[in-house]
Amino acid sequence: MKKGISIIYILVIILAVFLVAGGSYYAGTQRKSKIIPLPTPEPEDLVGNDRDEHGCIGSAGYSWCEIKQKCLRTWEEPCTEVTTAPTVDETATLKTFIKNALIAKHGSTANELTISVSKIEGGFASGGASGEGGGGMWFAAKVDGSWQLVWDGNGVILCKDLVAYPNFPASMIPECYNEQTNKSVKR
Repeated sequence: MKKGISIIYILVIILAVFLVAGGSYYAGTQRKSKIIPLPTPEPEDLVGNDRDEHGCIGSAGYSWCEIKQKCLRTWEEPCTEVTTAPTVDETATLKTFIKNALIAKHGSTANELTISVSKIEGGFASGGASGEGGGGMWFAAKVDGSWQLVWDGNGVILCKDLVAYPNFPASMIPECYNEQTNKSVKR
């Protein structure tokens, strides 16, 4: 009898396995797949769809370069004019200007002066003028692309001479003399 019960148990287990496997198969074939489509993004929402009036894609780092007439990334290619012509020697230009300005201010004797440029810092410059009778210093500023003589001489620089040049570097002219207070003023 034990052998008969063992066979029944084995048959019941095999039947249960077949029922579970068959049910799973049947359920899988009867299930309809539900694919939910994602909404299509509007064209203006697409990454890279932010072209400007020149066609440059700002979100990709491109901007219009008027000089080169193209879109470019300024960290990869600078937007500067490429020139094959030699650049102007600013020191030589400044020396010529200062000599002419001193001649205009002090007369033709200034034509004998030797002009030196000590420092050019942005649109500001300093230097000296020397000749047989001595020498002095000068300061100049570039205004609208042209150099202007701000001050020249041997003495004290008056604060009123610097009023038109409020951004003149204090590293070049650290102090000036205020005639109203009769005191030196640290800039």
